[in-house]
Amino acid sequence: MKKQHFLLIFLLAFIASITNGYAQCTPDALHPAAGVEYTYSVTIGDLPAYNGTHTPMYDWYVTKNVNILDPSFILAQGTMFNANPAASYHNPGNAAAIDQILLTWTSAAIADGGPFYLVLRYRENNNTTSPTCSAENIRVWNIVPVNTFLLAMEGGMLSGGNYVATPGSFACAADVIGATVNPGASPTATLVYGNNTLNFVGTASGILGNWRPDISVPALQTSQVYVSAQWTADMTGAGGWVSYPIAGTGAAQQLQSPSDATINNIAGTPILIRIVINNMNWQTLADQPITVGLDGYLPTTYLVSDIQGSGATPCAPETAFGRTGTYTIKSRPTINGTPATITLTNP
Repeated sequence: MKKQHFLLIFLLAFIASITNGYAQCTPDALHPAAGVEYTYSVTIGDLPAYNGTHTPMYDWYVTKNVNILDPSFILAQGTMFNANPAASYHNPGNAAAIDQILLTWTSAAIADGGPFYLVLRYRENNNTTSPTCSAENIRVWNIVPVNTFLLAMEGGMLSGGNYVATPGSFACAADVIGATVNPGASPTATLVYGNNTLNFVGTASGILGNWRPDISVPALQTSQVYVSAQWTADMTGAGGWVSYPIAGTGAAQQLQSPSDATINNIAGTPILIRIVINNMNWQTLADQPITVGLDGYLPTTYLVSDIQGSGATPCAPETAFGRTGTYTIKSRPTINGTPATITLTNP
């Protein structure tokens, strides 16, 4: 009895799904996301001559050359992909080289874009001949890695010991930490206000592996300046901070992270972004929303941006710092005195 080969069904399914699956950035074994392990397997049919038990030899390898038999173009693992176990790749004489191979494609493969051709060269002895002879056949998969790297950004509030993404995140304006009267014929008063700490939660998803979390911060009000900008993977905010090279002014800035963050859950891994503002003499008599943008890249060598993930072009790169979150410094009281109070030197 002759078995229908699994691979024929697999390839037909691929042809039917390539338009929708790829256009929607839906990852699968033929359109892999970075860092996710995919299984490629075959079953051997055509009993009784071949059934996978008569000295089979499986040679799995990847090439980008349409001449898939040219050995000079076979790719070594370690850059575009890694095999599990490593000995199953391009090693037909090893017992680990069996009827399946597990490949994890990398950020480099996403940046390259493919197509890659995963090849199986299979040989087995014919069980119906005497003396025994062997025959070879080949199957090939067309693999086009897709960028599924998504970001989300929101203000963060403490909940249950962890900072979580919270629309409408806020803090009241910092207390007065200095107040001095400047005597004279027309005395004035100078008030100094403390620091406000703003928390944001950036969440990366869709791949597994490292990414670079860059941020943009807006221009502040007169006399306000940035003190620091940091991020950590510790959502309690207890430590592990990575500092952005922020200038101690109130100017709008785009800041590149000196270190990568890590996505360890394809559904999303958050980081906590903390920005400290010195209010100095700014009174904050009205609510002050601070909107911070998040921009993500897969490891710097490849410079693959996060994608839009929705709309007419879901696979297109996201606009730089297109993911934003807002944290509001709430206003402080306005005090009107009768008769008139000493004039403040504050803006």
